Amino acid sequence: MTAPMLDCLVIGGGAAGLMAAVYLGRYRRNALVVDDGGSRLGMIPLSRNVLGFPDGIAGPQLLESMRLHAARFSVPMEAGRIERLRRRDDGSFEAVAGTRRLSARFVLLATGARDVEPDIAGLAPSLKSGQVRYCPVCDGFETQGHRVAVLGPETHGLREAAFVAGFGNEVTWLSMGSLGKVAAPELASLRAAGVQIVDGQVRDVECRPRQGVAVEMGDGQVLGFDVLYPALGLTHASQLATALGAQAEDDGQLVVDDHFETTVPGLYAAGDVAVGLNQINVAAGQAAIAATAIHNRL
Repeated sequence: MTAPMLDCLVIGGGAAGLMAAVYLGRYRRNALVVDDGGSRLGMIPLSRNVLGFPDGIAGPQLLESMRLHAARFSVPMEAGRIERLRRRDDGSFEAVAGTRRLSARFVLLATGARDVEPDIAGLAPSLKSGQVRYCPVCDGFETQGHRVAVLGPETHGLREAAFVAGFGNEVTWLSMGSLGKVAAPELASLRAAGVQIVDGQVRDVECRPRQGVAVEMGDGQVLGFDVLYPALGLTHASQLATALGAQAEDDGQLVVDDHFETTVPGLYAAGDVAVGLNQINVAAGQAAIAATAIHNRL
């Protein structure tokens, strides 16, 4: 069954998708948000860099407030997963969700990304307590004076370790046997910043409530830290776009123009799935720009 034509289908109900809903609703456009419930916002124990919440706000609470805000402007939100997108000859889109068929003049992808999770005992409670963290841009400020480990190979791990070291803490880079693949000048710069480097293989990581993180190395040595940042990369949920031929970077982030339109006409992307800094504030700003551009084209 094909539903009536939407002005815009928003796929994803995190910060980007809900901000798009607010703007499209206030522009009095016929929009729909379809969300599979996987927003990373729900995993954040406390976000302290969202403007207006100087003491921080829990991710689930922020997400619920955003949903209430979007609902105020009569944009419906449905639980579900869009499995395929097709661009018709007239430039509109058909989206498939199970037995449903949705039609839209424009589509805004706000499908986000997921962190590559390490095999860590007690990962979920450790994320909640702040012993394991994924975003030093978000919460590196809170690591001041702490023993911090960055777990990740090659240049990505090295650069995250260098970034974390700028917060006045004690940083160790667990480079997972990858030192031979890193340029000597970068290593020298990291050491100059006071970062310790441990290059052996990691055998086990255990988070101990209120005690810290214990990392067992392949040689049996056990290292203790207050905070661990896995730096194993992200998987960006861009498959719906790339299946239509949209251009993406090597890591899967979609290439967009100044109005956040992808290389597929009429298909927009905002938030972590689009090229740019992975942040709540950035996602919201991108979505506002994209939604306004869509409105101006209708």
